[in-house]
Amino acid sequence: MYKYVITLISILAMAVGSVHAADPSVTTSTNDPMVMKIYPDGTKVVVRWSEIGKAVDNGEKHGGSPRIIAYDPGKEGIVPIGQAAPAQPASEPVSSRLPTSSSVVAPESTKSIESTPAPMSDTESYGPEEGFVLRSAVGASFQQPLSGRSGSGRTYDKFIFQPGIRFDLEPGYNVNDWFRAGLETSFIYNQLHSVSTGGSMLYNGAKNLGNGGFYQVPVLANVTFTYPSDGPIRGYLGGGIGGAWDILQASSDPRGAYTSYHWNFVWEVTAGFTYNVMPGLDLDIAYKLLSTPNPNFDGQGHYQASFNHTAEIGLAYRF
Repeated sequence: MYKYVITLISILAMAVGSVHAADPSVTTSTNDPMVMKIYPDGTKVVVRWSEIGKAVDNGEKHGGSPRIIAYDPGKEGIVPIGQAAPAQPASEPVSSRLPTSSSVVAPESTKSIESTPAPMSDTESYGPEEGFVLRSAVGASFQQPLSGRSGSGRTYDKFIFQPGIRFDLEPGYNVNDWFRAGLETSFIYNQLHSVSTGGSMLYNGAKNLGNGGFYQVPVLANVTFTYPSDGPIRGYLGGGIGGAWDILQASSDPRGAYTSYHWNFVWEVTAGFTYNVMPGLDLDIAYKLLSTPNPNFDGQGHYQASFNHTAEIGLAYRF
């Protein structure tokens, strides 16, 4: 009888022990520590060691398989996303404050948080800012009167011109986003309006003055300074020096037909702005002042400085 009582007590003790072992909230096994999985995209997941071998984790959503390191709650301080870390009593066991396997933190860097790429900035859409550029333009040309003394110095002549046209072609090279060097050639034509000579006025097309005009073909070495703003609009200033092949034609009665071919030294200043219509292509609007400081014409005396003003529009292709 005594043996049966001892046996019954042993069976009851084993049953009670098994109930406590089945309840994970009662005790925590030190043989199943928390570990951290770190994925290639920076995502971190805290799990129990026993969960590692339950399934193969290839990390398809996070860029590849994770690496596993020991979890240090004091160093990481990870809590579920969107929740504040609750204050824990100092006497509470560390195991009860560990996060569950659903505790996922943000990536290690803010770059991996962005699920979509940032929109292209204005600078990125501007196109190449260094390298070769080809500019062409056309505009309205306004030639100031040419005035001076004839060869003998006795007669004062003044040539007045109508508004004309100018074409530009300029290959260049952008050294950086604010400095460009180029070689410009142009064709400028202004038809003769009238000639004042010896106190009399002769008008173009009249019987005593036939057709005439002023042709200029400058070749200039230019430099351009551009303000490198981030937007599509960029202002610039520039200038250049070189020579111009000048052709002056006029026919009058009684002096007859006159044609002069001559090279003259010229300089030019430019101001304008560009608007980027697409990467590498700019709409170019500019004002140009071309000056011949000491114009010489065949068989004529000294003339005052010549000034030609142009307002033009064109395109600049950067490649």
